Amino acid sequence: MNYMNQLNTFWRIEQVLNLTPSASYLYMRMLNIYNGLHWAKSITPAENFVKGNLKHGAFVKARKLLINKGLIEYKSRGANRSARYEIFELTDERVQSLFDHSSDHTRDCTSDHSSDRKSDHSSDPYKRRDETNKEKNKEKAAPNKNGAGSLEVNFNKLWKLYPSKKGRKKALESYKRSIKKGVTNKEIQDGIVALIKHTDPKFYPNGSTWFNGERWTDSYDSPEPPRVSEPSDFEKSVARQQKRDLIYNAYSKYGNDLDKAMSDIKQTYPDITYEEADAVVNPPELRGVQ
Repeated sequence: MNYMNQLNTFWRIEQVLNLTPSASYLYMRMLNIYNGLHWAKSITPAENFVKGNLKHGAFVKARKLLINKGLIEYKSRGANRSARYEIFELTDERVQSLFDHSSDHTRDCTSDHSSDRKSDHSSDPYKRRDETNKEKNKEKAAPNKNGAGSLEVNFNKLWKLYPSKKGRKKALESYKRSIKKGVTNKEIQDGIVALIKHTDPKFYPNGSTWFNGERWTDSYDSPEPPRVSEPSDFEKSVARQQKRDLIYNAYSKYGNDLDKAMSDIKQTYPDITYEEADAVVNPPELRGVQ
């Protein structure tokens, strides 16, 4: 996983995913911790360290949103042990699945609201006759599955994903022409994902320009991966704290028996020596102090 690629991709899709400021803040905290630990598969930082300036309630809500959006995985390990987290790499395939999930969620919510309204009206024995007639007329006027109404519904889903929402009317006209020529919604959606993944937000074309130019056919050269920079002082501090937390947790788990705890510690830090771990749980400056 590359820190700069992960960071840039996140900020390009953040608005499309409708994340709260707290969720974005929490994701940045976790990303910095991951980078400081050289991209371990999973991390187990103390909660107070992860949440930073967030209050507990806001932290829990932000974490749940990141989980629901498919950005992270979270697993509780009990009251006395730090939870385990994993951040998913934002590859093209992952971004595509995030957008698919977002579209499905929106469609499900719309369907639920529609069902609720229909149920509420049908249960009312005193519903006025003119209201009933209006609903019947709407049903008669509803477009068939392959009609113009269906085209606009599908366009609206794509428009929601497109990041620069300017020129909707012209974009819709261009979309309809393209669909008649045989272009699929999947092709267009893949093009939007590629645009967001590989283009600086400052250079997003207006929606009307992108759809009219059939820009979903654009190809993008993969940039040369940036060099991995030396960890900052903050990142080094994060890594040291993470290491201490893990040693303390293992030490406590085995009833302050470091010999037994070493097997757990070496799973994450295979090169650590007994003396290094002992210096954490029994700092030299405190030895002999009663």
